[in-house]
Amino acid sequence: MFDRRYFEKVFSGEDPWGYRTCQYEKTKHQRQTELVRQFACSPGSILEIGCAEGAHTVMLADAFPGASILSIDISPRALERARAACRGRSSVSFLEADLTGPFDKCGLAERRFDVIIQSECLYYMFPTLFVRARLVRYFNDLTGTMKTGSIFVTSNGLHPVTRLVVGMFYEMMKRRADLVHDSIHREWNEVRGKYGTYDLKVFRLRG
Repeated sequence: MFDRRYFEKVFSGEDPWGYRTCQYEKTKHQRQTELVRQFACSPGSILEIGCAEGAHTVMLADAFPGASILSIDISPRALERARAACRGRSSVSFLEADLTGPFDKCGLAERRFDVIIQSECLYYMFPTLFVRARLVRYFNDLTGTMKTGSIFVTSNGLHPVTRLVVGMFYEMMKRRADLVHDSIHREWNEVRGKYGTYDLKVFRLRG
């Protein structure tokens, strides 16, 4: 399982995926930020699930200075670096939480957001959600934090396993939300030394 211990080991070295230095990752984050601008214009509240060391958090805070941003990660090490990266940005707050558990245990159940961003972490959560029979509960918790008309922005690397995993979740999202943006990108990842393919999707919650 991809639990807290797994990610603490991953973040024993700084910037393990090259989020701060890799143009592949920067371009992906820029595209997500532009999609927020396109479909939510000037959001008042943003929830970022799986913020890692805060590379995208900084970009969001600078792009939407009027938004209150809550960024969540399972790794204390990652969050320590994310807080340092966002020092001086008072609109950003952080929460250490494992969202494979109920949202009410971490205080999210009563909150509502204009934008939710979940980038490159759904397939890490999926094995635990599946084994614990919590996938439907996670879907309900997630959409329960969305306002009518709010958007869910997601991006995930694609290969045969992840396509199956995220595809199941996308079909669930279509039951309650309209797919308003759907694209696939293939670009050179200089950190991994190969081409990477990822999707970008935006769902808007129906009333």
